[in-house]
Amino acid sequence: MLKATPQIHSPADEPIDNSLLENRSPSVGHLFRDRVEKTPDSTAFMYAKVDAGTDGADEWVSETWAQVRDRVYAIGAGLIALGVGPEERVAIASGTRYE
Repeated sequence: MLKATPQIHSPADEPIDNSLLENRSPSVGHLFRDRVEKTPDSTAFMYAKVDAGTDGADEWVSETWAQVRDRVYAIGAGLIALGVGPEERVAIASGTRYE
């Protein structure tokens, strides 16, 4: 009697869609701008706004992709004003949170 052997699938078993590789954004910056362009008024992030005088979140705040773009551009302008030039690398050490 033959025993059934379990079949294990891995990502290597999936067909490759080469169009995803051929049409990919050339950088993370381009990827971000493409995302904003597709749906600038859609919600990008939501976070709880916590009042320091209370024990919990007072309200949920939504940020659209256009608002995120404006914040990212402002941060970029600040880095340029501090002297960061093209192709220079910057690291931001922070907890994972939007605010």
